[in-house]
Amino acid sequence: MEKAAIYKLLVEQLGDEAALGWDDTGPQPIATIASTQINAAARFLREDPRLDFDLLMCLSGIDWDGLDENGKGKSVAILGYQEDGKPETSDRVAEGDLGVAYHLYSYQHEHDFALQVRVPRVNPVVPTVSDIWPTAAWHEREAFDLVGIEFGDHPDLRRILLEDGWQGHPLRKDYQMPERWQEVPLHGQPYSKNPFRIEQESPADRAGDSDEG
Repeated sequence: MEKAAIYKLLVEQLGDEAALGWDDTGPQPIATIASTQINAAARFLREDPRLDFDLLMCLSGIDWDGLDENGKGKSVAILGYQEDGKPETSDRVAEGDLGVAYHLYSYQHEHDFALQVRVPRVNPVVPTVSDIWPTAAWHEREAFDLVGIEFGDHPDLRRILLEDGWQGHPLRKDYQMPERWQEVPLHGQPYSKNPFRIEQESPADRAGDSDEG
């Protein structure tokens, strides 16, 4: 089924107060759904036999800081480490919404679809879809860990990559890297300065060694 037709079915099912918009200007057309209605939208997309989206391919946390309501503008870069290995710092206060993008696929119909939700940065809560696609439980934990999005009614919402006591969420645009963790320095260094990097011989060097033998 064509993606625009799928969105039309969503509007018919949820109403235009839940199905908020359709954007087909980018490489991947995407539907925007009211965050409170994402579970209902997901269930319809999964269970309606005309759609049968049985696979959640990907669920990604989003930080729209630096972009306007239409996703236009200059995206703000994530802070990292300076050349001397110390964390980059900034006094800028992030203001953009957070959100979640969902990419779906149907094996039965061989069609795909993408949808997204936006939530305020000060209260980023989105209902879980893990009761519809169990694999979402892992994806949502990652979005919680790295972007700080809360998933309501998630069966086990906790960090998945970082320690439980880690402060902040590293994929937010306003996150500043720590200098230490549990007394261990975390200074970043360019790969070229890594003292443990093993130098690899080029084919020419190996050929030269062979000639000398």
